[in-house]
Amino acid sequence: MVSLFHRELNTRYPDQEIRAILHRLFDHLLGWSRATVSLNKGRLLEDQVWFRFREALHRLSQGEPVQYIIGSTEFCGLTLNVQPGVLIPRPETEELAILVTRENQKLRDQKISILDLGSGSGCLALAMKKAFPYALVTGIEKFPEALDIARQNAAANELKVTFREGDILRPCTFKLPGSYHIILSNPPYIPVSERGNMNSHVVDQEPEHALFVPDDHPLLFYEAIASIAIDHLKPAGLLYVEIPEKQGEATANLFREKGFPLVEVIRDIFGKNRFVRASTPV
Repeated sequence: MVSLFHRELNTRYPDQEIRAILHRLFDHLLGWSRATVSLNKGRLLEDQVWFRFREALHRLSQGEPVQYIIGSTEFCGLTLNVQPGVLIPRPETEELAILVTRENQKLRDQKISILDLGSGSGCLALAMKKAFPYALVTGIEKFPEALDIARQNAAANELKVTFREGDILRPCTFKLPGSYHIILSNPPYIPVSERGNMNSHVVDQEPEHALFVPDDHPLLFYEAIASIAIDHLKPAGLLYVEIPEKQGEATANLFREKGFPLVEVIRDIFGKNRFVRASTPV
């Protein structure tokens, strides 16, 4: 089994990722932990289970991400439904959720308001509601298929989040009811010209609209987010965004130009510029 997966997938994935994929499948198909897998080395699988592994291998070899095959992924302790048409949440985005939670622990038991711009699967909005149980959390998402999945994820995780349809590049398409203590977003930020450098199982399978921006306008979404935030954050409110490594200072300067007096570029666990935090005047 293990050697078969490595042989079929070694041109697409490094060995470590193939092992991680296999463990996801063992957990999904059999409920086996890593320890259980080790204890059952050499055990013959039932024909029906073996068929499902082979079916998954075929789909993986065609470039389909394992999260779409399984139909779910884990994010900040939540199990989220993900399907083609919705971006699979990344570890960097989970790190953004952890950053916001850690820096705002004093607000955990308060009735604050939080806005997530470009919600996708709903991962950030739902992580915020889990971390701040008394918060009023709203997510804005343009694409109906993603909006449906975000609402399904809210129901499945028993988290009350309001998801509304709207295009953050066209704020006239939605009306925000008030002002917010925290606004956060993980917008598209990869220049189209970098598409050729990316893995095919990403660019061929996941939605382009959630990944790419024009080469001649890389800060397109940050401009829109900054304009929305400066108008809808409360005094001393906080804006958090995920950014491409090379655009840290450019994004920070954009936010300063939009009227944010305090702006900071924050590195991720690998030391790369990955987030920007900005606050409105007191």
